[in-house]
Amino acid sequence: MIEMVYDVLKGRPPGFWDIFKPKPRKPLHELKWKIPEARLTVPLEEATPVIAVLKKHAKFTGGGEFVDSVHVKEFGENVFGYFFVRTDKKTEEETLLFDGYMLQEDERLGMEVSSGYEMIHDLDKLGYKEEFSREFTLWRFSYLGLQIKVLDISGFGTIMEIALPATKFVKTHELAEKNAFKLLEKLGVDKEQAIPVDVATLELVSVREQKQGKP
Repeated sequence: MIEMVYDVLKGRPPGFWDIFKPKPRKPLHELKWKIPEARLTVPLEEATPVIAVLKKHAKFTGGGEFVDSVHVKEFGENVFGYFFVRTDKKTEEETLLFDGYMLQEDERLGMEVSSGYEMIHDLDKLGYKEEFSREFTLWRFSYLGLQIKVLDISGFGTIMEIALPATKFVKTHELAEKNAFKLLEKLGVDKEQAIPVDVATLELVSVREQKQGKP
């Protein structure tokens, strides 16, 4: 599935994935506004060899087997916020996670004032629609300030997501990007395979295209 999705998405016109990049405010000074967090994803043939290499170079920070119910709200053209109602398959514990790295700070206001337990029941009222569910195994790592996830998603494939942190310094952002590409090189992954979007959005695009009957 994931190979087919990437074949379709790689056929997009040049610059297509740029629409998913956060639109930063135009800073007058590098210290005034942060360069937004960025994500890179790459498809993997399998998780085991990549995880073995990551354990040599990065710090393992956790993981497990989970089931997510993914709730989505579109804040603008191709700008999404996500809530994940996550169930740990081992403990059956349910938690609520928010991912809004595409959003500006003013768009986040009011979203995290309630407890997770309360908000699970209010997602519809907040404008978040359940779009899809996923069952997956997750491995998390930290490497030179980068946050890395490897996800083996049932029915979709294995994929790695690298998060470059928000920063007020251009050189820090450039270094993070350089470190991300160095890591890909260590893993034997061509940096040209990296798409500047998060895993959830990649899945969302796939789900919506399937509903529209696109290959």
